[in-house]
Order: sequence, then C-alpha cells, then structure tokens
Amino acid sequence: MEFRAKKIKSQAKKDFEKTWQETARLLPRKGRGIIWKKAKGKKHPVVNTILKFRKTFLSFGFEERILPAIVPSSEVYRQYGPEAPLILDRVYYLAGLTRQELGLPNKKKKKIKNIAPNFKKFEKLKKLLRDYKKGRVEADDFIESMVKRLKINESQATEIIDKVFPEFKQLIPEPTNLTLRSHMTASWFPLLSKLQRQRRLPLKLFSIGSRFRREQRQDADHLFESTSASIVVMDKNITLEDGIILTKKILKELGFSKVKVIPKKTTSKYYAPGMDLEVFARFNNQEFEIANLGFYSPVALANYKIWYPVLNLGFGVERVAMILTGGKDIRSLVYGEVA
Repeated sequence: MEFRAKKIKSQAKKDFEKTWQETARLLPRKGRGIIWKKAKGKKHPVVNTILKFRKTFLSFGFEERILPAIVPSSEVYRQYGPEAPLILDRVYYLAGLTRQELGLPNKKKKKIKNIAPNFKKFEKLKKLLRDYKKGRVEADDFIESMVKRLKINESQATEIIDKVFPEFKQLIPEPTNLTLRSHMTASWFPLLSKLQRQRRLPLKLFSIGSRFRREQRQDADHLFESTSASIVVMDKNITLEDGIILTKKILKELGFSKVKVIPKKTTSKYYAPGMDLEVFARFNNQEFEIANLGFYSPVALANYKIWYPVLNLGFGVERVAMILTGGKDIRSLVYGEVA
C-alpha cells in the first residue's frame, strides 16, 4: 500500500481532525502481511562500539553509572571558574512554555457550543484549565483529561484546543538556567562529592551517554549530539602515569596498538595546569583525536568539598567507531545514508 502523501498533506492543512480520522482507514487491522521469523539483524556501528567500551570498562573493575544530562549553568561556573562563560557559549540552554491563565468568556463558550452543541460543563473546564496552569495536569495528558472530565470525544477536545484557545499557539518559550551537558564532567562532580563519604577508595566509575554542543556547524567531523564513554577514578595515590597506562590498555582492548598521548597547549580550567592530555590515533593519514584525560583541578574539587585526587578519562565514541569501521563522514556513520 502506498499513501498519496501530497493529497493527505493538502487535506490535513484544510481540516486536520477530519483527515486524521479518515486516513486511519488506510491502515489495515487484520490479516497477515508479514511473516515474522528469526533472522540476523544489522548492528549499528556506534552502538556496537558502545558495547565494546562497556565490556572493557567492566573488565577493569569499573562500576557503571547513569548521569543526568540536564545540568544547571551554575555547575559549569563551579567547575570552570573564569572560563565558564566561554564554555556556556557552546551549550544548549533549555526553555519552557509559560502556562498562562486561560479565561472562559462568553465568546469562547459560544465557540465551544458550536463544536459540542450539548456541552454544559463549563465550570469543570475552568477547573481543568486551572489545574493545567498549576501543573497538576501535564500537557501530554490534557486532551485525555478533557475527554474524561468533560465527557466529550477526542475530536471535539482537539478542535476546542485548536479553535477556541489560540493562546496555546501563541506561547513563547522562556529560558531557564538549565543546560544540556556539553561535557560528562559536569555530571561527575556532584556525584563524586556524595560518594566520597559513602564508599571506600579507589572509586572507579564509568558512564556512557550523550553530550550536546552548539557547534558552528555539523560536518564530517562534528555533531551537535555525540556520545562520550567517560571514566573517573578517585584515589589518594593515583598518578597521571596511571591514567596514561589505563588509557592505552583500554584502547588496546578495542584494537588500537599505537596511540599518542600529548599534553594540551592550553589547559581547561577544570583540569589542573599541565594535567590535561589528548589522545590521538592514526586515521586517514593524519592524527585523529579520540580521547582526553587528566586530573581535575583541586580548585574545582574544592568547590564540591571533594578531598581526594580524581582522574578523568573520556573517549569520543563516534570517533573511535569511525576508525574501527573506516568511515569518512561521522554524519553518515551515525545517521546513515539520509545524513
């Protein structure tokens, strides 16, 4: 079956609710169109690389953690100090729609009666609107709540929202101080501060998750969203040399026999001076950065009342996957041919 997409799109523009209802008939409910049987699927190269990292980290005795991806901008200031404004220039801030007071004057009541002629539950509708404003009813539950509380059907509820309350379409996002993490580091500090009082050293943790960066553009080497395989080790006696050895051992497990570890010319402020290192692998006849490691600065640690040295090691999963698969464009690697 093929849909006449152009016609459906045109009809929906004229009457969304009617088209939405009618096009459901195009989808068969019964019969056997596909016979399901076991077969070999196709792995995604990035997910496959994540699983390799995970297996390797666990084999070195690291404990897996899931870290929050939403971070208050104040945390970035605690970690980066005077460098924070420059870091925040690369992050995505979150915004939310303001739930304003929605009145129910006679003009609106008349419109509602045109949509649902027998409607009488205006007081219940007022209460529902107040509950929505105060957050007692979530946005994705609002239509369902209208159907249940007001005893109207789904089409009527949707049409009332669309035609009676244009305020919903006019809401303007208001920024918050919450950001999408651009570095896994942003989520490690608060956790380490809590765990140092509860756990014995050495504390060895890892987390694999997304990071979001407002790059100037998305190209063959950069994505707005990428994956970090991040490690922290807290211990009284750990050295930077320990971190370099661990990095090489992990990469050897992934198939990298030779890598270069080079100090960065300028140190990020959440690292201690001279303790910010980059890891490179040979790829496409050039040195390709795939990881970063170093000691967190005692200044940043002090802001969280962390008492012990912390080594941080982070791998760019997509970049490692690029080398392992011989890819040339990170967009195609991650998103496939449609990128």
